[in-house]
Amino acid sequence: MPPKADDPIIEQLRRWGAAQVNRYALCRSDRSRHVLEQARDLAPGTTERALRQLVGRDGRSRRKFMAERYGVQGMGMRILPVWAVDPVRAANDADKPHDNPEVAVDMGIPDDLRWLDRAIASMARQYPLRALIVRTEFTVSASQAVKAAQVRQQYGGALSLWQYRRELQRAVDWLSGHKQAA
Repeated sequence: MPPKADDPIIEQLRRWGAAQVNRYALCRSDRSRHVLEQARDLAPGTTERALRQLVGRDGRSRRKFMAERYGVQGMGMRILPVWAVDPVRAANDADKPHDNPEVAVDMGIPDDLRWLDRAIASMARQYPLRALIVRTEFTVSASQAVKAAQVRQQYGGALSLWQYRRELQRAVDWLSGHKQAA
């Protein structure tokens, strides 16, 4: 017999299960625009605009700093020449445009359901079969007979549908008591 639908703990467990199932979302870069088109939008455009944006980035401040650091100001040099400055290593990472792979982003669990996450983790230490049954019951969309077979396969022992339902009810009772104690 499935748990009672009007029980508030069951409603929270259903919301928790939906949050677990939809926890990871796929994120991908914008594929509607080509990479070079996006680069063109970010590029400064004209030479004049580039000079205005890049002012102060010609290495003068670094060469002045190095002159001060190495004490060549006493020799009449306020700034080191370009040839005397150690080069900044660079790598040619240019590659032909390609689609970025999809990345899974953890959306997390709603704050009001985090207690369930902690309680089920605590239950897993004491009653691993019950925790597995709760996770299966509220995250898998199938009949209880199929869910019991999945748990039986994962747990590696004998488990009937009647035992599955009994352990599920005990787990829900344990979580109800755990919420009242918190």
